Amino acid sequence: MIGNTHSVKSGLEAVVDVGIVVMAHFRNPARKYAAQLLLEAITMKRRLLIPISTYLGAYVIMTRYLRLRGDRVAKALLETLSLESPAYYENIPRTFAEKAIASASELNISSWDGYLIELAKELEITKIYTIDEELAGKVKDVEVVNPIPENVMKEYHEFVGERLKKDRHKNLQKNTS
Repeated sequence: MIGNTHSVKSGLEAVVDVGIVVMAHFRNPARKYAAQLLLEAITMKRRLLIPISTYLGAYVIMTRYLRLRGDRVAKALLETLSLESPAYYENIPRTFAEKAIASASELNISSWDGYLIELAKELEITKIYTIDEELAGKVKDVEVVNPIPENVMKEYHEFVGERLKKDRHKNLQKNTS
């Protein structure tokens, strides 16, 4: 596992954001692209860095916002996390957190996005792979790239929108019964 930040500065391609982890762990139109990217990272076919904390965020997004079953989400995420890989990054040094919060305030972004930016800068990584389209317009120091094809992202957003609409409808029916 990568623990020492000074040993990492050796040609890593990108940092992987939580949205990619989310997409790779449930059935959706973008799953094969996201899962392939994670597989290539974990097996080191591509030199990508995956912060372990993305799995914590993925659990929240998948259960709270996408309303997927917690037991299934946990099983999927834990299965991937059980794989040993040097792609996993475990540290969140206090200085990274401080810089992340300062960046978040300055750029009007989330503290998580600030962390990804500061992590990339500190480890001399030039890209962040994310599905967060808004982040690209706010960052100057690091290239923000969506690795999922545009047409697939459109399908994904439609899929999620429909899923959430059905879920809201089901909850309304349950509450009026």
